[in-house]
Amino acid sequence: MSEKNQVKVKKILLAIDKSGYKDKATAYAITLAKSLGAEVTALHVIGSSSLGATRDVLGYYRGGKLKAYQDALKNEAEKLLGKVVELGEKEGVTVNSEVIIGSPVKKAIIDYAKKQKVDLIVIGSKGMVGMEKFVLGGVAHAVVSYAHCPVLAIR
Repeated sequence: MSEKNQVKVKKILLAIDKSGYKDKATAYAITLAKSLGAEVTALHVIGSSSLGATRDVLGYYRGGKLKAYQDALKNEAEKLLGKVVELGEKEGVTVNSEVIIGSPVKKAIIDYAKKQKVDLIVIGSKGMVGMEKFVLGGVAHAVVSYAHCPVLAIR
């Protein structure tokens, strides 16, 4: 194989949510990173659109405690990602973590991957949303379709 056709994977983006696929996707990302000598960034996106209605309700009924609500969501996400970092440490893999707020979630993942020059995205094939759980998840489908790099969808 010529040098220009060689595939080099040095940056893996692990996009996870709280769905049942997070553990399997994490295992794949860490195993691949270890075997390829790559680093992993575990990313959780808090959909800003999901805060829309909540923002209005919280603002009216709770005296504008939206910041506290966002902080609680971010804390929960950081705990989720902290487990990925711990697993990476056990395997000798560098895992960075990041929580971002963006909408739609699929665009936030795609944009983040491109901006960070990620070589591979690992994502659960089905997320936590209604009817999409019966087919390739809407977020995973968009990431597979529009990402600038290869995507490994885990099921």
